[in-house]
Amino acid sequence: MVRVHLTNIEYDYLFNEGGDSLIAFLATLRAYKSNETIKKIGKNGTIGTINKTTGLSRTIIKKHLPKLIDIGLVNIHQNGNIAVRSRKWSSNNLPKLERLKLIPIMVYNKFVDTKTYSAYVRVNSRIRTQERQIGKKARRIEVLRTCSQNRSLSKSDYRLWKSLNRKGTTLRELLNNYRSTCTISNLSFHRILKDTELISACNKNSGKHFKKKLIALGLIEQKRVQRLEYPGVWDVQYSDEINDVLIYGAIYQSKKGIVIEESPIITIKDMFSVGNKKKQG
Repeated sequence: MVRVHLTNIEYDYLFNEGGDSLIAFLATLRAYKSNETIKKIGKNGTIGTINKTTGLSRTIIKKHLPKLIDIGLVNIHQNGNIAVRSRKWSSNNLPKLERLKLIPIMVYNKFVDTKTYSAYVRVNSRIRTQERQIGKKARRIEVLRTCSQNRSLSKSDYRLWKSLNRKGTTLRELLNNYRSTCTISNLSFHRILKDTELISACNKNSGKHFKKKLIALGLIEQKRVQRLEYPGVWDVQYSDEINDVLIYGAIYQSKKGIVIEESPIITIKDMFSVGNKKKQG
């Protein structure tokens, strides 16, 4: 495995042009280039040279190489060498973004795994966003709880309390909606994979399959969250009827009664970091 970096400019642009496959293809070329060039091998043509250098199938190369050539990220020299443009070229020639970041992409021996890692970038972003939101909500809860106990507040906490009080936010309201752990449902996993907010365009099974891939690659972990909602109650028909209309989680019959299963706890295992771009390459 080799880790390369794309800019968020490249990631967004390539995803719009060809999805995670095109991102994975460029990342693979970057991983195998030497001084921005993949040198021609013997009498092999462009496709043959890339095939022997990277191990990518000819089908994948034929599908994605023309797109990168059209964009300008790949240039074929007269001597048969293949130039793979740098992040600096992308920053100067692709549509600009307000904030420039480096996005690491893990290049695996299997192209499908590299493609999965590209999609994982968006999963990672979702989890990081949830972590920040959980932290903010936890602080709001602590400030309102401190105030309810007539304890003193710091200046910054007092400003936060005034803002919450002005909005009419209550401690009970925050506690009722508070979850201290990150979660992504199977349906949301598919929405992340397809990068869509349309629930109708996604399904749980595809999301579950994507999640299993991430777990198999060691990128995330999941822990099931269950509670015995109706102890001593046996009603399989009720459980089946509720499951038919549930969007998130599940309900099922156990020996002890009816159990509610919420969306699982999802944690990141990969040491992934996205930061401001400090140098071009």
